[in-house]
Amino acid sequence: MRILILFISLFLFIYSANATVYYRVKKGDSLSKIAKKFGISIAQIKRANNLKRNTIYAGQKLKIPIKRRPNTRTQHPHIKYIIYRVKRGDSLGKIAQKFGITVSEIKRINKIKGHIIYVGQKLRIPIKENSKFSSRRENINTRKGKTVFVPNGLTKVPVYKYYRVRSGDSVIKIAKKFHVSPRSIIRINRLRRPYILRPGQKLKILVGYRDVLKLNRPIQFKFPLDGRIDPTIREDGYPGIFIVSRPGAPVKAAETGIVKFAGKDSKLLKAFGNMVIIQHPKGYRTVYGNLDKVFVKPNQLVKRGEVIGTAGTSGIWGRSGLYFDISRVYNGKTYHIQPLEVLK
Repeated sequence: MRILILFISLFLFIYSANATVYYRVKKGDSLSKIAKKFGISIAQIKRANNLKRNTIYAGQKLKIPIKRRPNTRTQHPHIKYIIYRVKRGDSLGKIAQKFGITVSEIKRINKIKGHIIYVGQKLRIPIKENSKFSSRRENINTRKGKTVFVPNGLTKVPVYKYYRVRSGDSVIKIAKKFHVSPRSIIRINRLRRPYILRPGQKLKILVGYRDVLKLNRPIQFKFPLDGRIDPTIREDGYPGIFIVSRPGAPVKAAETGIVKFAGKDSKLLKAFGNMVIIQHPKGYRTVYGNLDKVFVKPNQLVKRGEVIGTAGTSGIWGRSGLYFDISRVYNGKTYHIQPLEVLK
């Protein structure tokens, strides 16, 4: 009886520590490649499959003895989960690459079959405490027990389009037209089964999300460059000022914002040369022209005082320095502000 109990205990120990999976040999596979893939030895594979040689063939089914994975919740207490909202152009591969994980992990955690995802879909993403995402200065808001990933200072705001239903339209046809899920259209427009649409009906379509910057302090513009102020260019019809400085002097963002344009516009804004346009909260916008070098890219979040480029002579002014102006959009109209009245 003691021998039987000992045998059963030994069996249960081995079973709890190890498990067997089956692997279908692919073209180009070898025992060494398969062993390396599963982190075991060639001898273990041969022993499990009673192989006398190292020869295998495509389509062959092999037993792979692997160690049973420990419970990840107890073994990896430092893994956190965030909620990522799918954007237009996203794929499982792109999202996996962005967060440094595998597609299979995303599919397993979110119980996804196949590779189809849709705009606005929420995905659970595992993030380790020491990963590059946890080290960034990011806001992680908790809502109803879920952690929502929001870059520092930015809030995701839904972007909608409106569509007038035509004869012959259906929810599926419209979803394909806008590359969204039928379920999204049904939910947003509160459609009821059998989801019959009538010509002329107006539908709200969620096409994506845009970043909106919110500051927890009053807006305050700082001088973007040290130098002598020349306000006389306003007499020539320009709304801004020109700050004269040495070539290559660092140009800084006057206030925290999102870069809307960076580079050179050879047609509409040719006179400004290399230029950066930054959008700020509450409709404010700053323009930095006559730059030599540009260090930022569109859609980049920049903080007040961050260097965005260097002063140069790329504009029409023929001297080294920076063209700078401030404007604000209010009720659909753009109002230019005298920079010297608000700069500090």
